[in-house]
Amino acid sequence: MEGWIVGSSQVTEPREHLVITASPRPLREYAKVVNGPGWYRGDWVDVGDWITVNGWRARWVFVPPRTNDGSAFAGHIVLVWTMSGHTYAVGFHDWNPRAVTRAMDLEIVRHIRLVNP
Repeated sequence: MEGWIVGSSQVTEPREHLVITASPRPLREYAKVVNGPGWYRGDWVDVGDWITVNGWRARWVFVPPRTNDGSAFAGHIVLVWTMSGHTYAVGFHDWNPRAVTRAMDLEIVRHIRLVNP
């Protein structure tokens, strides 16, 4: 897991689960981003539309639990984008109506500021 950054936060009332990750290098396969070093052949995600947030071109991804066993992102709607040599993924568990979950993802990503070390 060297070089990966992963954060997870969960609250019970209201029930929410957020996962954030950054890869040590750019990744082209969305399943590899959301599964990180635990990725195995056969993992796959449902890829959605493109969106631009903070000037970053991001892709909506849904992570089906049945094809991403053990992933912290299983059951999440995730925004994924690549810039400055890393691929980032941010997403809430899809316990709400999909439009609500997407709005929560957007709100978090709008407030992310990437800085150099």
